[in-house]
Amino acid sequence: MELMEKQELIFALDIGTRTVIGLVAAVKDNDLTLLCEEVREHPGRAMFDGQIHDIPQVAAVVAEVKKALENKVGRTLDKVAVAAAGRSLHTDRVSVVQEIDQNSEIDKTFVRGVEMEALREAHRRLDECPEMKDRYYCVGHTVLGYSLDGYWLANLLGHRGSVIGCEVIATFLPGSVVNGLYAVLERCGLEPVNLTLEPIAAIDVAIPDNFRLLNLALVDMGAGTSDLAISRDGNIMAYGMVPVAGDEITEAVVDMYLVDFNTAEGIKRKISEGRDIQFADIVGVEHAVTSEELLEKIEPALDKLAGELAGNILELNDGEPPRSVFCVGGGTRIPTFTDRLARCLGISPQRVVLRDRSNLPNVKLSDEENGLAVTGPEGITVAGIASVAAKRMGFDFMSVLINGREYRLFNTRTLSVSDVLGLIQFNPRDLIGRNGKDLSFTLNGERKVVFGEFARHAEIEINGKPANLQSIVRDGDEIYVVKAQNGWDARGTVGDYLPQEQGATVFLHGSKETLAPAGLVNGEPVSPGHEITPGDNVVIKLPRTVAHLLEMRGIERRTVIVNVNGEQVGLSHVLKDGDRVSWHIPEAGEEKPDLGHDCATETGENPVDQGITVRVNGEEIILTKPNPIFIDIFRHIDFNDSHTQGVPVLKLNGEKAKYTDPLSSGDEVEVSFQKGSR
Repeated sequence: MELMEKQELIFALDIGTRTVIGLVAAVKDNDLTLLCEEVREHPGRAMFDGQIHDIPQVAAVVAEVKKALENKVGRTLDKVAVAAAGRSLHTDRVSVVQEIDQNSEIDKTFVRGVEMEALREAHRRLDECPEMKDRYYCVGHTVLGYSLDGYWLANLLGHRGSVIGCEVIATFLPGSVVNGLYAVLERCGLEPVNLTLEPIAAIDVAIPDNFRLLNLALVDMGAGTSDLAISRDGNIMAYGMVPVAGDEITEAVVDMYLVDFNTAEGIKRKISEGRDIQFADIVGVEHAVTSEELLEKIEPALDKLAGELAGNILELNDGEPPRSVFCVGGGTRIPTFTDRLARCLGISPQRVVLRDRSNLPNVKLSDEENGLAVTGPEGITVAGIASVAAKRMGFDFMSVLINGREYRLFNTRTLSVSDVLGLIQFNPRDLIGRNGKDLSFTLNGERKVVFGEFARHAEIEINGKPANLQSIVRDGDEIYVVKAQNGWDARGTVGDYLPQEQGATVFLHGSKETLAPAGLVNGEPVSPGHEITPGDNVVIKLPRTVAHLLEMRGIERRTVIVNVNGEQVGLSHVLKDGDRVSWHIPEAGEEKPDLGHDCATETGENPVDQGITVRVNGEEIILTKPNPIFIDIFRHIDFNDSHTQGVPVLKLNGEKAKYTDPLSSGDEVEVSFQKGSR
């Protein structure tokens, strides 16, 4: 393990639909040496079609692989190279040119700059595409060629000129795919140092540069997706992804034999062993079939799978079959698959072959016993991820500090604060606060609304200067985000609406008391500290009459006899300073005199047969209408026309009133007219 002790290690992860493969490799003299490896299967279906669905479950498996490899290499693995997959792949072919100082020798900085400009142009075109509704991110690219002063070159390094150019194929996946991958890595304490696309990784080692003059196709078939790539004229000309793969066969076994998915997956893997396969279905029936019998039964599913893959290869290759097809990935190990694919493409079966690690150029295998867990075609992609990372380590990443913590982010576009926070899984609810809820209720017959507190949205700074979600982030920036704060919900008590005015000072049952304003909520007397809730009906009154006093105290007015200064009085009696007031429940045989004709109930409802008594301009009238309001008095009083010229002035118990104000027994009503325009 000398390489592990002295060399910079590359930790590569292939997070597949069915398995997670972790590989540790080292680079020496342009060769990639694969040192050790771990493989774990997902316990359940946490991924579909190459996309992460259950982040915690996938993260748990990745953490197991990471820990096992750390035990083998004897050091912490905190940086990782990964590849993304998914069914919604979008590709674009872009060319750009840049002017440079013709006296400067072209180095890696110039090359990186022109490639990045090509990727940004691809992003701009994608953002302007109306049918691309989702947010897409570049997950890898392939350079088709460079130009220098109008002439195409294979390599710009060391040249001089005034104009350099670059043509790339940029590949994009939806933001949800990239964000899910980042979320898994963050949960495992892993920092991404290189991100690529799975077919880019696979073709990097399976079809090296010196093979690419030929028209070749790569098929990387896993469980959920099949990745495709086409080479021609020395370059990778096209990439594709097909949402059909090994799971198509597994699901066919599920349907044929009534077994669960995991059992069907085990049956499928045993086909290539050429032995009898024994299993029990979901109802407990035991089955025993030969590999040949099973292969015969899944022929329709195999033919359909091969046909779909062949159709996509032909589409990517301008309708022509490639000269040869290299097959990698665990799904391609199913017997007869390569023959069926060759037949669908119309080429010789000898031209469709499985590719494993046995003869990969510039890739060496560890001499350690049991160091590598994968020997077949399923080990190609993870080796390619490590190979790409070795060539482009840190090329497409930027470092930023967010609230004091360093993050490395894939940097193939102009990133805004919003993009960056999305990539690190910053909770969007912490950016936009919620305004406090309003409090709506009725106050003395009118709708009242108390507004909640406005939210304080997130505050953002970049390098100490105010910024916003659209601000552009650059390599090395320090971002500080103060989380948004929700506004307080509106609150109110009855005491908040009690007027400062005080009523008469009287003696109630011998105790001196100043009659203060009081409140009713939904017909019930309450204290000033009573909290108002949405929809409450709040009535505020200053007790002036006996009726008001009893109502505010919650006393049923028809059940008591009231004495003021030793004499029985009616409900409309107006209280004055110094009055001595008492009441008592009539004793047996004691009759309550009819003083005021009041029969209002404690709920404020007024029976139609008796009504309530109010005083209007000093004259006592009886209103028999249920729940009367101020305007109802005009049906009972005739005003002299000579005195009704001008604007009416309405008062209820000495305060300004409205036509819709409710009336209670004992109220004092005043109506006058002020000269002036109506």
